[in-house]
Amino acid sequence: MRKPKPTFLTVLNNKSKEWSRRINSFQRALPDFIIIGAAKGGTTSLFNYLIQHPQIVGPYRKEVHYFDHHFHKGLDWYKHHFPTISKLKKTHQHAITGEASPYYLSHPLAAHRIKELLPHVKLIVLLRNPIDRALSNYQHIKRLKLEQEPFEKAIKLEAARINGEVEKIIQNPNYYSFTHKHFSYLSRGIYHKELEVWFKEFPASQICIFNSEQFYSDPASVLEKTLNFLEIEQWSPPSFKKFNSGGDYEPISDELRSELVKFYEPHNKKLFELIHQQYDWK
Repeated sequence: MRKPKPTFLTVLNNKSKEWSRRINSFQRALPDFIIIGAAKGGTTSLFNYLIQHPQIVGPYRKEVHYFDHHFHKGLDWYKHHFPTISKLKKTHQHAITGEASPYYLSHPLAAHRIKELLPHVKLIVLLRNPIDRALSNYQHIKRLKLEQEPFEKAIKLEAARINGEVEKIIQNPNYYSFTHKHFSYLSRGIYHKELEVWFKEFPASQICIFNSEQFYSDPASVLEKTLNFLEIEQWSPPSFKKFNSGGDYEPISDELRSELVKFYEPHNKKLFELIHQQYDWK
């Protein structure tokens, strides 16, 4: 069922609220934490658990995308998404705020941009089995009607589709790569390459990495560790409802999965050495 189209008055009211927030952007807080990825790794669920915490005041929308898509809009634009400092103080003596934009992990400029603005921010990463992540990402893009090809053909086309896109992003900071964001099914699962960029900018103590499969099976445990990382009180939501679940989809063939296991094997090995963790990914 389609959502009703917003009325003119609704749009006008939303614009008015946005401008009022931008006017007092100097009074607004910047994020204490950011969930940077990975896409289709449980980031929406973890974010929704966190913003229910009595010490956390969420932004006006989950995925702000300032450090990838909207960096050219400037700091005032970014700050208007967050609560005022006075609201944080009224909420709790040690209240914090944050956001979650899972494309940050893969965007070649996001790490440096965040370091320049927020050198002490805490970063949270959820890493899902890259094969399952790629398939889930593909299904998401297909549901959006942005992908017409079957999965096996889409991943074969990937190299040609995204060829040169990273270089274009680096050369032109205002360049938005539709293909890099939407069609990087396999490459966005080569986590060691992405994390190496972040570890060059931030100390390991500011980056908390979790296994998505562990999060799915035991969300309470991962939330507990996340709250310890954020140095706020332990707490649990009323339920661990899953958010942004794409539902069931057809599994890939055993033959294709075996090929992808071989493809990712050397990359996963480098990842496990980098993060000093080992996951049972097959």
